[in-house]
Amino acid sequence: MEAWITPIVIILGKYALDKGAELGREVGPKALDTAREMFGMVLERIGRTKPETAQEFPADPATYQKPLEKALAEAAAADPAFADRLRALLAEYEAAAREHGAPAGGVRVEVRGSGAAAVGPGAVAAGAGGVAVRGDVSGGIVTGGRGGEDGEPQPV
Repeated sequence: MEAWITPIVIILGKYALDKGAELGREVGPKALDTAREMFGMVLERIGRTKPETAQEFPADPATYQKPLEKALAEAAAADPAFADRLRALLAEYEAAAREHGAPAGGVRVEVRGSGAAAVGPGAVAAGAGGVAVRGDVSGGIVTGGRGGEDGEPQPV
């Protein structure tokens, strides 16, 4: 199987989960449009020879990933123009996703909810309810919540 097939099927699986809503936030609208085009193109083509795979993949991408990869490899081998178009779409998708993300050499971090992110040398982060410690720690650490007989927190 050619190396470009699995990345395409992974993209299609992400798209299938919620018709691209989450994927669009990750990669941006241009890459999402390309993913949508690949999704329609692949499922239409695979539907000709493996209709069950094409029908079931959108509802259960994890289960149907390998069957779709196999069917896509067969379709690509049988139709080089189809394979060329998919490779071109994958390159478009990757370029648009990079454009949407951080510049080359940078990092894009997105935290949703009560998470935390730490990026770079020496960075430290703790999510909600977490404890972040940097450097050496010695002696007793009082975390609270476990009072002794006098109600005072006890070192751990």
